Amino acid sequence: MCAINMKLGYKRSTMEVPFVFIDDYFTDCLPVYPLIYIWSLRRLLDGSSASLQEIGERFQLTEGDVIKAWRHWENEKLVTIASNKDAMEITFLPIEPKHAQDAPPLTLLTVSAPESTPTPYVSGFAQVRPEYTPPELECYSNESMDVARIFKSAERVLGMINHSIMQTVFSFHDWLRLPFEVIEYLLEYCAENDHRNLRYIEKCAIDWADNGITDIEKALLYVQKFNSNYQTILQHMGQVSAYPTKVQRKFMDKWLHEWHMPLELITEACDRCVLKINKFDKKYTEGILKKWHDNGIQTLEAAAAADEAFAQDSTKIANRTPAAKAKPNRFINFNQREIDFDKYEKLERAYLEQKLGDG
Repeated sequence: MCAINMKLGYKRSTMEVPFVFIDDYFTDCLPVYPLIYIWSLRRLLDGSSASLQEIGERFQLTEGDVIKAWRHWENEKLVTIASNKDAMEITFLPIEPKHAQDAPPLTLLTVSAPESTPTPYVSGFAQVRPEYTPPELECYSNESMDVARIFKSAERVLGMINHSIMQTVFSFHDWLRLPFEVIEYLLEYCAENDHRNLRYIEKCAIDWADNGITDIEKALLYVQKFNSNYQTILQHMGQVSAYPTKVQRKFMDKWLHEWHMPLELITEACDRCVLKINKFDKKYTEGILKKWHDNGIQTLEAAAAADEAFAQDSTKIANRTPAAKAKPNRFINFNQREIDFDKYEKLERAYLEQKLGDG
């Protein structure tokens, strides 16, 4: 008997969504999860496919959030997920009522805590760095040559990398939106300057993202400016050096990178130190900068105003301090008597004359 091959002779314009999907699965998850499910099923029924990136752009999510949505539907036994080297395969399963499932209660994907505390950040990005599971990072690496490349760069710079390092490096792109080539250059730049601490590298990445470093050209200009800052500070320290030492870079990075002190204030602090003690002293200079940093001073005008306010307060204190008074004692308090010696002499003479007359 001859086999019959059948095909649809028209394009589908409708798609059924079972009542049970709406009744049992809509309210126990994030609102965007059912939308991802329905939209992807529609693409499948239309003969199309979709990538994680395309779904993320459609619903304004990160690729990590999209994967969490699919893991949710896998937990609900509405899909199965199989990952291979080239793609993540999602197979849609029949939608059954929940009471007919012998499945555990709904749980979102559990994420293990990272080895280091996520860095808070408030400028144009999420409050804390997202977290990614090992399967998610493996999927990203398998799907994207760019992701695999930045992991290799991190391995060259940091040596053996673990899950914590991989999710931090991946967040530079997924969270901070730095291009992959900029992340590679950032890692190499930090390594060349002997900064291989992951926390330091992450702070640099946040700083670059905050300053709009969106391509290699901008990164090169930013690094050039940053290095010129080193040279300017060294000059005000009274040193002429081709490049700062490791110790000097450490405290200058603290002033520039952690405290975000403007260059003009750093050089002003160095000048004040040299003027006061005739040489540069790191502790003295940092004391000035810390006081400005703690008081939110970011300009020379604000520093001058603070000096003026301090001088006025000192003058007021000096003016209202009473003058020192001598401590009272019984000698000083003794009221000296005025003695009339002429009167005593007359009395004594009268007394002698009387004695002679009686004799």
